[in-house]
Amino acid sequence: MTEEMKESAQAETVKAEKVGKKRWPIVVSVIVAVLVVAGIGGFAWHNTPSFCGTVCHSSMSEHVDNYYGADDTNGAGLAHWHGVNAGTTCLDCHKADINTQVAELGSQLSGDTDNLGLADRYYVDNDTCLSCHGDSYEALAEQTADLKPYNPHDSPHGQLNCNECHKGHAQQVDTCGQCHPNGGQTMRGTN
Repeated sequence: MTEEMKESAQAETVKAEKVGKKRWPIVVSVIVAVLVVAGIGGFAWHNTPSFCGTVCHSSMSEHVDNYYGADDTNGAGLAHWHGVNAGTTCLDCHKADINTQVAELGSQLSGDTDNLGLADRYYVDNDTCLSCHGDSYEALAEQTADLKPYNPHDSPHGQLNCNECHKGHAQQVDTCGQCHPNGGQTMRGTN
């Protein structure tokens, strides 16, 4: 091999190294961009009812069907009513902290999904309901003062848990009407 050929081969090697050094930041940038977009998309999907009834929560599909009004009750319960009329999603009412999500993942992986009912880890407390409905039980009672013959939110029995009457994924229950005549009052958000 001549000296010229050696120099030419060496120049080609140096040139290839420079091109390779210029490409790696581009390749890394593209990979990072794809991961960021996929992460954002995954997080956005995580916040939708369709996610709750598929990948991780197939055992909750009956609740998601209820949310969409596609179950045998045609969406009895407030989940469907809130979804249609207020645009709420599962995570608006069922706050999913990391401990709950890890426990659910364990239940799904072990096949023990009987404990995934909405009455245990995803029980909706009054504070969650009141965050949209009056901010306090007293304010809610003022907002519903026109309910006659009595205002169920101004009960002489004290504050009840909202879930006693208002069911997310089931027919509403007129708890007061079980002991007292309610004068024809009906509950909103029922079919």
